[in-house]
Amino acid sequence: MIGDIFKHLGLLLLLVVIQILVLDNINFGNSLAFLFQPQIVIMFVLLLPANINHIWLIIIAFFAGLLLDSLCNTYGINAAIFTLIGFLRFYFTADVENEISGRDEDKKIWTSKKSKVWKWTYFLGFIVLYQFLFVLIDTLGKNFFTLGFWAIIVSSIVTFFLILILEDLLFKPSKS
Repeated sequence: MIGDIFKHLGLLLLLVVIQILVLDNINFGNSLAFLFQPQIVIMFVLLLPANINHIWLIIIAFFAGLLLDSLCNTYGINAAIFTLIGFLRFYFTADVENEISGRDEDKKIWTSKKSKVWKWTYFLGFIVLYQFLFVLIDTLGKNFFTLGFWAIIVSSIVTFFLILILEDLLFKPSKS
């Protein structure tokens, strides 16, 4: 149990470091900067154990968002959105633990035990929800259909592929 806590804490710190030091410093110029806003820290909330208590999931998601807000000067937007995602994620994954607990795939992370279509829908659904809410709150709805819509689409696609790549790199089961 303590090992799992340190594993997830390490994942959070790794994702925050990648977000702050790499992704937030990529610049495509002033005219296209709004399009590239990938958010990989959401991966932490999405990969928490499927059987985690609902209240703990919400609390952990809130503090992960608060940590990101404190480093990115987003004034609580991430904390609010991560809390909502933590709340909704519980209902989306309620039956997952019963379905995968009987399988002999202990070396895999729980999302890899589901089908690719389920995993892609799971990741993409929450990523699009995050990007939609972030852009809507951050811009206060101004230019939503002209600029915000494209920012949501591009950032969601980039975030989705980054999360799939990172999940495969970080949680590839050993061949033993």
